Amino acid sequence: MRTKATLLPAAALAAVLAAVPVPGQEASIDEVTSYHAWLAANEAKETAKAVESARAYLEKFPTGQYADYLTKWLAATQWSQFNEAIKKKDMAEMVRIGQGRLKQDPKDLSYLYWMALNLRQNQLLSSTPSTHAKEAADFSRRAIELIGAGGRPEGVDAAKWDKDANLAWLHQNLALVAAKGGNTAEALKEYEVSTGLAPKDAAIVARNSLGCGSLEKSLYDAAVQKYQALPEPERTGESPTPAAQAAIDEANRHADAAIECWARFLGATAGSTAQDLRTRIETALAALYQYRHPDSPEGYKELVAKQTLAP
Repeated sequence: MRTKATLLPAAALAAVLAAVPVPGQEASIDEVTSYHAWLAANEAKETAKAVESARAYLEKFPTGQYADYLTKWLAATQWSQFNEAIKKKDMAEMVRIGQGRLKQDPKDLSYLYWMALNLRQNQLLSSTPSTHAKEAADFSRRAIELIGAGGRPEGVDAAKWDKDANLAWLHQNLALVAAKGGNTAEALKEYEVSTGLAPKDAAIVARNSLGCGSLEKSLYDAAVQKYQALPEPERTGESPTPAAQAAIDEANRHADAAIECWARFLGATAGSTAQDLRTRIETALAALYQYRHPDSPEGYKELVAKQTLAP
């Protein structure tokens, strides 16, 4: 008995046509089956499953008939998901997607750069604990290497790209992570590198100087405590003992470094609206400067004037 003819739905027809090999590029049954696993998931809008299927196909058939198409589809889909996570400020999801991409291409600067930037904005510059500090440092280091070699991430206007300024904030990321992790020496080193890369960038210099001033002040306080913990005879004799003198020298060294950092901060933020912060820093700077230069306690103002950056 002859059955009534029917038309295939558009999606089904597309699936059939897609499975027809191009002459000279015949696909195996396994390859077609693998491709259809992706096709079915994609048509069902099961994106996670489709991504997994695309990766499975590309791993098994890296030069297959559908490899070029699936490679492009996968890249576009990952980038779309990545941007959606950024819009939602979902840093965990952003990192998950980015890490997946980096397994495919460890030197994908676009993912490294945007993850480092967003972790900076959403975590490193926050007073709350950073849940992805380790990743932020890793992404920043890898981005530094690629940018240093001449790379530029996608999505950045070439006409506005400033290599040194971008390297500066990436090194600042490393300083922020080190400071949050209690690695003071590493943080101070990275702050110095960052400032050296962008010495005229007020925003970069201000944050670096504020950070290094706070760290040097904490080292000064520790040296003072070390000195005060010594037996009184060692501190009040006709001349300090070697241990007392060492503590004094250490305190003086860190006091001078804090003075330099805070003077640079005040110079970089001249005209800033953050007057409360500036007042607190100037008060601390004045006290340290008076300790080091009791005969000219107002001398710090000249240091600040020399550090003022042109707007």
